[in-house]
Amino acid sequence: MIRYLDNQEKGRTKDLWREAFPEDSEDFLDYYDQEKMSINQVLVREENGVIQSMLHRNPYRLQVRDTFWDADYIVAVATRTDMRHRGYMRSLLIRMMTDMRERQMPFCFLMPAAEAIYTPFQFAFIYDQPVWNLKEDIKLKHTSIEEAVPAGNMTEMDVADKLVQQVQPIQMAADWMQQWLEQRYEVFTKRDSDYVTSLIREVKSELGSLDFLYDQKQLVGIQSIWGRKEKEQRLLYTETGYSELETKKPAIMTRIVTPEAFVPVIRLKQDAQTEQLRICLELEDPLIPQNAGRWVWTLNHTESELEKLDGPIDTMEEALARTQWDERRVLHLRIEAFTAWLFGYRIPEAVRAYPGAEQIDVLSRVFLDEVV
Repeated sequence: MIRYLDNQEKGRTKDLWREAFPEDSEDFLDYYDQEKMSINQVLVREENGVIQSMLHRNPYRLQVRDTFWDADYIVAVATRTDMRHRGYMRSLLIRMMTDMRERQMPFCFLMPAAEAIYTPFQFAFIYDQPVWNLKEDIKLKHTSIEEAVPAGNMTEMDVADKLVQQVQPIQMAADWMQQWLEQRYEVFTKRDSDYVTSLIREVKSELGSLDFLYDQKQLVGIQSIWGRKEKEQRLLYTETGYSELETKKPAIMTRIVTPEAFVPVIRLKQDAQTEQLRICLELEDPLIPQNAGRWVWTLNHTESELEKLDGPIDTMEEALARTQWDERRVLHLRIEAFTAWLFGYRIPEAVRAYPGAEQIDVLSRVFLDEVV
């Protein structure tokens, strides 16, 4: 049986979590239970009352150019060791995407343990996570939010709860992060006080802290270091000149679930030689039948829209008979190639060869650094 768990049942997934992700501490599991389980959806496959496979849909509010979308971050994808290679995870992912499409969710995203696990489900990399380091020749003052909390005989969770009451530093962090992201990126999760509150509890669960970085009296960055056995950097955001890029590594894969809900943020470039471009787009999507087939894609300088061509079309002449076209060609793309292109990560060869496609202003400057 495949179903979503009620909130009071979600604790039943802890045994499978511990088996699949033994590196996570009990404090982290407690954090996750308190912060995520009350707002997420947990899809499971049960047999004889035992959870054999699961995935978690954690909701986020994303800013995409000048609009906001609700999209799910897929985490804790796991199957019991002795029940693997039976198609359980495939059945959960297909059910998940079917449900998302019914809700017209534009896309979902995840951080893969291995790319090969998700390419059969048409997920594609769209984000390389940057690794920044503070410049050694610049001395900054680190001020933890904890410093605003009275010291004493408080447990870690007491401190975290106390932090929630410190509205001013939390809001200051949220506002600074949001502005920092808006100045640099087109796609990112919206920062607000709830986001920062959850982030503080997340890093506290792994003995970390969220620090404000000051140059004299000016706030120039935010950094978090966490880890029980070894300390590592959870995040670093700074103004220009205070940090340097060490490397980038592929981190986030996404999948467009509802193309017609996604494309309104795609438009023509401002210097495009035409006021409107119309393309006959043929999408191949093995898992979501509603996406497969031919679409009329109409773009202008502010937005675009997809309209499904109803009924079978065997020739371009039949498509042309239904509408007017700028280019008498069909652009053939698999859904994963369409996804990678629209996020600005990779241009498919079919797009490079398609006249007029170079005038399309796809997304770029994506930043998604969430852990759960």
